[in-house]
Amino acid sequence: MLTFMICLVILAVLFWLGFAITGALLKACLWLFILLPIGLALCVLGLALCCTLILIPIGAKLFTSGLHVILPG
Repeated sequence: MLTFMICLVILAVLFWLGFAITGALLKACLWLFILLPIGLALCVLGLALCCTLILIPIGAKLFTSGLHVILPG
């Protein structure tokens, strides 16, 4: 009975470790393949709009929102 409980504890720790690693990898892939390209596109569009005199406020907002997408927090 004691060995069965020890095996269950070891199994639970391994599942928890696997869940944590899988979550970290999923978050990294989400940032790398979705958030980074969207953020870079917003930054480039913001810089392009800052070249015109009338669209500077919109370009600045797009640039800052692109930076917030790339670097949240």
